[in-house]
This record gives sequence, structure tokens and C-alpha cells, in this order.
Amino acid sequence: MKKLLKKWWFWLIIILVVLIVLFSIKALNKKDKVTYVTEIAKVQDLVQTVEVTGQVESADDINLNFLTTGTLQEVPVKVGDQVKAEQVLARLQGGDLASQVNNARAALDIAQSDLDQLLAGASAEDIAVTEKQVATAQTTYNTAKDTLANLEKTRDQAMADLRTTGLNTLNDKYFIVKYALDVVYDTILDSTADSYLYVNDTSLLNNAKTKYQIAKANYQLIGPMVDTVRASNNQEDILRALDAMRDNLQETSDVLTLTFNVLLSALTNSTYTEAVISTMKTSINTQSTAVNTGLSAVQTAASNLRTQDLSYKNQVIAANNSIQSALDSLNLAQAQLDLKKAPARSFDIAAAQARVRQAQASLDRAYSDFGDTIIKAPVDGIITQVNFAKGEQSSLTQPIIAMIGLSNLQIEVDVPESDVTKIKVSDPVDIDINAFNDNTKFKGVVTFIDPASTVINGVTYYKIKVVFNEKDERIKAGMTADLTILTASRPQVLVVPSRAVITRDDKHHVQVLLEGKPVDKEVSIGLKGDNSLIEISSGLNDGEAVIVSTKSGS
Repeated sequence: MKKLLKKWWFWLIIILVVLIVLFSIKALNKKDKVTYVTEIAKVQDLVQTVEVTGQVESADDINLNFLTTGTLQEVPVKVGDQVKAEQVLARLQGGDLASQVNNARAALDIAQSDLDQLLAGASAEDIAVTEKQVATAQTTYNTAKDTLANLEKTRDQAMADLRTTGLNTLNDKYFIVKYALDVVYDTILDSTADSYLYVNDTSLLNNAKTKYQIAKANYQLIGPMVDTVRASNNQEDILRALDAMRDNLQETSDVLTLTFNVLLSALTNSTYTEAVISTMKTSINTQSTAVNTGLSAVQTAASNLRTQDLSYKNQVIAANNSIQSALDSLNLAQAQLDLKKAPARSFDIAAAQARVRQAQASLDRAYSDFGDTIIKAPVDGIITQVNFAKGEQSSLTQPIIAMIGLSNLQIEVDVPESDVTKIKVSDPVDIDINAFNDNTKFKGVVTFIDPASTVINGVTYYKIKVVFNEKDERIKAGMTADLTILTASRPQVLVVPSRAVITRDDKHHVQVLLEGKPVDKEVSIGLKGDNSLIEISSGLNDGEAVIVSTKSGS
């Protein structure tokens, strides 16, 4: 082994093995790495065009018709009239569509106004009003706090007075019970009564004596409670003592009633004469009156203490609620003032701009639908046929109006079915005739789309005709022309590459790159334009990086 360690080739092999292992680990790490390719969402003009090639030929009559049937509202031209491009030749009744245009225009005005207001910020007058609202809310909050402080001060004094009243009531009624029980004792329990009081109902007398002992025992328990109350002046102690005093007064009242009944059944003798018994009855009645009055006073003192305590607790709760409500109003007013003073945030502006674009798209669609109720002259020319009059029902099989353009030439081309749905009559066309140099351009307009298809080499096509806007003697029949038909356009809309949009469950999504990680966003799409761009009407902001592809591995 030692000889092997001295061999240079042995160490060479070890180094190679280590390098291979390190390279393999690095390669595996690179294999797991994912790289995201992104494009920035940006606002720009978006156009959609269809490019086709055809040959110049002699022009036919231009047959004009509506896309749908309806009642003709007006046909302001007649055969032989010379008309200008974009002149109205016929109009259908389209009240609902006109209303949709007005609604869409109003929605756009509102969205634009909201954006303008957001960019301008709050006016000085608006800020001044909000500052007054903050000041008013602050005053209301301070008043609510002062109200609570005054309430607590009033409560503390009132409850202190009620506690004093309760304590005085305890002291006063404590001695009333004592005197009443002493009178009962002298009447039915002292040595004289024990020797000379005879009654018809001994059970009544025994019951009175028993009730006396119970009342006396409970009375003796109240004394320490009153002493505790004097020392603590605690509300709960006072209430417990008042409740005990109430019960003892009721017991004493019952004893007095029983004693009076005993005297009613007493038998007269030399000691308990009629006059003595009468005097005792009067004394018992006097004590009953005093005890019942004391009972009412004790009940009133306890009730007032409890009722006022509950009332003040509810008032304090209400006052605290008023403070919280005033504080919430103050915080809200302050937040509104801060919001009005703060500059508009970038994502708020982006959202408002998106709403403007969305409203503009809705207006464009409404205009397009309303435009289908109007026939306009695609080019300058002469009316050759008027087949319907005002008030008649239009037909899809017979043109409303036929005309001949001032140019006696047209271009007929075959358009594949994937593109023909984008094209409509009156779409403008840029014409590049091969016989002229690159700087010579001509303008035309789509005047006819054949509803019948033609199959060429297994592909379905539709014939369309394009008429030149102006007559030019240099153009000859048979020349080859390249046409660029402008089928739709959107000014200043948010666009992303079409491949960035993913469709799942009939909903459209894009993924944006945030801190190196993809985040899914649901979006609404609009026009699919040239250069593989597509309009994003909502769900995405200008400047966000959308993922268009991913790369895995080294």
C-alpha cells in the first residue's frame, strides 16, 4: 500500500475521480434550476390586421345591406344621387342599441372622471371641509370623555350618599328590632308571664316563643355585620347587612303578630287584667308599626343602592360606548383627511386606467353594434339601386342599396376562414401594388364579403372585394396587389404577448414574477392584435413582468 501511495499515477486517478464527482454534483444542481423568461406588460396602441394578396379587376356594383333584418327608419338617397364616402345611405330603427351607446359613453365619462380626480387629488376646499370634520369629531370625542368624567364624579358622590343612608338605616333599625323583641319578651316570656299568663291556645303561645328565639338569634348575628359595615363602608357589606336586617325585621314583625294573637286568646286574672292586656296590645301594635316602617326603610335603602348602582353602571357603559364611537368617527375623519392629502398610489392609478380602458372597449363594442344599423357609403360614388323604402322590413337576401364607385377597379381576394371572421364591410385597407415603388400607397375599403365558401387545396376560403377610394388612371386590371386590412384597433391599451395568457376552466390567467417566484393572476382579455400581442383589460398593471416561458436545467 505504501508503494502505491508513492505512485504519481495513483494520485492522478484520485484527482480525476474527485473532479468527476464535483462536476456531476454541479450538473445535477444546474439540471434542477428553473429560469423564467419574462416580458413587461406595457400600454401602447394595438391594431389587428389581415394581410392577403389579390389582383386588380374591373369593379362590379357595390351591394350594401345590413347584418340583421329590421324596420327601415330612413333611406335618404335615391337612384342617381352622387354620394361621398361615409355618407349615411340607410338606417334601421335601433333605439336599444342607441341607449347602449349612451350608457357606455356615460360609463367611460365616469371612469375618466374618476381617473382625473385621482390624478388631481382632493381640492383645497374638499380638504378644508374634511379638516372641519376632523375638528368636529375631536370636539365630540373630548365632550364624550368629559361626560364620562362628570358622570363618574356624580356617581361616586351619589353612591357614597346612598351607602351612608344604608349605614344610618342599619344603625337606626337595629335598635328598633332590639326594643321590639324586648317588648315581646316582657309580654310572653318574662317571669310574670311564665307564672300568670294563661291562654286558650297554648300551641299559639309556644309558636310565638319559638319564633321569638329565632328572631333573637338572628338579631344577635346582625350586630357583628353592622360593626363590619361601619369599619369598611363597603357596598356589598352594606347590602348583605341590609338584607339580613330586612329578614330579621320581617321575623320580628311575624313575632309581634303572633304575640298580639296570643294576647287575644289570653285569659284575664288578677295579674293579667283586662286593662293590662289592653295596654300590652297597644304596645305590641306600636312596635309592629315601628318594625313595619323600619322594614320599608331597609327595603328602600337596599333597593336604591342596587338600582342606582345598576343605573350608573349602564350609564358608564353607554358613556364608554359614546367615547368609542366618537373615537371611531375621529379616526375615520382623520384617515379620510390623510387619504385626501396623500398622493395617488401607483396601483390605484393603474387600476383606474384599466377601468378607463375597459369602459372604452365597452363603448367601442356598443358603437360597433350600433354601426350595424347604419349603411354608409364605403367610397365616393353614384347610387344605382334603392330596393327598400322607409318603414319596410329589410331582407338579408336582397341588398338595400347598390352603388358604383368612382373608381372602375376593384381587388378580389380569397381570405382563409380563420381571418374572415375578423373582417367586416367598410373596413379600411392599405393597398400596395407591386408595379409601383414602395413609397406609392393606395387606400381602399372592403365592400363585399361572400357568404359562400370556396375550398382551395383542402382549405376553406371566402371571397372579399376591395374598392379603391380614388380613381387613378395608372392602375390597370391584372396588377398584383398586397392588401393590409385594418380589422380592429385599440388606442393606448395594456398588452402582453399572447403566449403569456393561459386559459383554464374558461378563465384567463397570467403568471407574474415576484421576488423570483411565479404568482398566478386572473385577467380579462380584449383584442388579439398583430405581433402576437393581446389586450389585457383588467387584472394586470402596467410594468408588471409576465412569464412567457420557462427553462429547466443547465
